[in-house]
Amino acid sequence: MTGNINRRSLLKGAGAAAAGTATGTAGCLSLVGGGSGKSLTVSSKNFTEQFILSQISIQMLQSAGHEVESKTGLGGSPANFKAVKNGDSAMYWEYTGTAWSSILGKDKVISDPKKLYDKVDSAYNEQYSIDWLQKAPFNNTYVIMANPSWAKENGIKNLNDLAKHAKSGNTDFSVAMNPEIKRREDGWGGLPDTYGFAKEAKKVETVSMKLGLAYKAVKNGEADLGFGFNTNPKIKKFGLEVLEDPKNHFIIYNPAPNVNKDVLDDSMKKTLNEPTSKLTTEKMRSLNAKVSIDGKDPKQVAKTFLKDNGFL
Repeated sequence: MTGNINRRSLLKGAGAAAAGTATGTAGCLSLVGGGSGKSLTVSSKNFTEQFILSQISIQMLQSAGHEVESKTGLGGSPANFKAVKNGDSAMYWEYTGTAWSSILGKDKVISDPKKLYDKVDSAYNEQYSIDWLQKAPFNNTYVIMANPSWAKENGIKNLNDLAKHAKSGNTDFSVAMNPEIKRREDGWGGLPDTYGFAKEAKKVETVSMKLGLAYKAVKNGEADLGFGFNTNPKIKKFGLEVLEDPKNHFIIYNPAPNVNKDVLDDSMKKTLNEPTSKLTTEKMRSLNAKVSIDGKDPKQVAKTFLKDNGFL
């Protein structure tokens, strides 16, 4: 799945290139013929998870009687944010961690998901007239994955266990990651401090590779542990163990529809919020797998999800 791998890199690079495609639809928020339906444009970032989420919203809006123009794959966060802020797009799905750090430019780490969501929602409403609708339960953050045999042999289920393991003198394990994760304070760089094994971590072997390759490397035992993204379907495909993060070291990435307030009304809000609570981490991994591993169409995957849960 290319999407998760490229999510952060897209934030910096894709905005300028894609911004030009978000023009010429200034009338997209207007009512159609005096009826109850509206003419709306829905955009998205250009990776698998976003194609599925946007299709869920598109099909819910269409079912409620709205006309929807799809501009999925518009670009990264900057392009989509600009389009919604300017009214060129009615909505797209954004992640709380991305909005906090990349759009609002905040450095302070907020580990409580609700507090982070409330702060982002409030800032967007006040500064940009964009409302954050209900957030999904899944959190597409960084995770550390473990080879299941290695985790079972060493009795490790979470990062507290890993720290205890290392502080007991067991530092002969390896962790796959890319150079950026190795350096970042919210990645491996600051994790040993968070969990109190900084001294021992200096003896741990780090294996440098692209994050997209880490899933298979951990599965094959080329590394005992590896960094990945929480909703990447390869976690499920390879049966990897995800180590829980009880101290919330990793930034929270809950997604929610971001909607321009000029178009949003109570009916539309209710329509878009309906399916959100069903989007758990396991469900999102499964939906992503159907597209990126099984090769199915995101539109059809979204439709099946909505029908299976009684929304269509």
